[in-house]
Amino acid sequence: MKEKDAIRRALGPLHASDETLEEVLDMIEKDKRYAVRRTGRKTMRTALIAAALVLALSVTAYAVGEYTGFFETVFGDEQIESYDGEHVTLTDEDGNVSKEYDLPGQERVPMDAEAAEALVGDETATVGQSVKVEDVTFTVEDIVMDANGMGVLTYTMEDPNGFPGVEFTEEGGMLIQDPGAVGTLRGATLCFVDADGKEIHFLDENSIVAAGGTDTRKTVAMYFAPFDGLEEAENLKLTFSVVKEHDPDATLAADVEAEGGVIFPLSQAVAATALTGPEGWSASISPVGLQIVPPEGSPYGQNYNFSDLVIHMTDGSEYVLKQDEPYMYNAAVGCYGKDFRTIYTFNRLIDPAQVERVTAVGEGSGYADENGQPVPYADAWIDGNTLSEGLTGMHGELDLTFTK
Repeated sequence: MKEKDAIRRALGPLHASDETLEEVLDMIEKDKRYAVRRTGRKTMRTALIAAALVLALSVTAYAVGEYTGFFETVFGDEQIESYDGEHVTLTDEDGNVSKEYDLPGQERVPMDAEAAEALVGDETATVGQSVKVEDVTFTVEDIVMDANGMGVLTYTMEDPNGFPGVEFTEEGGMLIQDPGAVGTLRGATLCFVDADGKEIHFLDENSIVAAGGTDTRKTVAMYFAPFDGLEEAENLKLTFSVVKEHDPDATLAADVEAEGGVIFPLSQAVAATALTGPEGWSASISPVGLQIVPPEGSPYGQNYNFSDLVIHMTDGSEYVLKQDEPYMYNAAVGCYGKDFRTIYTFNRLIDPAQVERVTAVGEGSGYADENGQPVPYADAWIDGNTLSEGLTGMHGELDLTFTK
């Protein structure tokens, strides 16, 4: 192996730019004081000196940049754009309105590469594992997740046939035009795996196809949140499905779908900051997500519906996660977790150190008496079968503020 090639290989983990490496190699080539005559030691010693020179020349160059493309895809507004909300009206074949509903708008914001690196650079990891399912090759690229199990990863999918049966929307969606067509993507599922390789907890997820790519290659950002926490989780498993044969009479998905999975370690967790709310409520917030926890033994007995949820920053700015007027939903994915927790994964990065407070307005999904007071779930039913007289399905408004 040539000396320069050996040095390049030794310096690989430093992620220095090509320009920096060339500068270091030229400096070494010109200065023979670093030469060591004894066989087998010259390359190692020279590589150590080269590493020191790289550190001196390019701390900024490699401290910011390795994951810039990943950060821009999942937290920025160039690969995944903002979109306006809209009112949707559905009609039947006779032209009569059958259903109406509103879709919320979602705002994406520009990504600051240096801030992203400072906040989550050390915890972001490259997976680099691939699996081929039928003609489609899936490659898991990068991932970042926090201590509560919320996060985002990217994967690419390459199909020489051009993804038959799938239409990609401007908003990053994948519309299945013909679910039975051979070669059609049938989605991806994410779950935690224990030390024995057993699937233990599935996660809620929202997958968005990044802008660009080609007719045969697309990048997908998968945001995820855990229903059941991280107990016993050792690895993540991402499973992909593709239609392998057309059979309209098949009753099981396994009869017509081929599957392939990639198993990879959990990335180093991004720390979450604890927040305290009123009357036993608590929350925790990280650069990538928010978790709200009701009081232990809460009488509501079910989950909570927050209509307005806002993160207020010390500089006066706000990150509106949810809002009724105008209708906005700026979480990438949200779900209800164990113990009636409410969990949101962000569509941007925030700095918990700059969070002043979090406000949450909504209502509990439980039972209330005629005075609007919550009634424990166990006390709401007669013999566990008949709802007690005078109870209603929703009760008093929640107006919570969480601070450090």
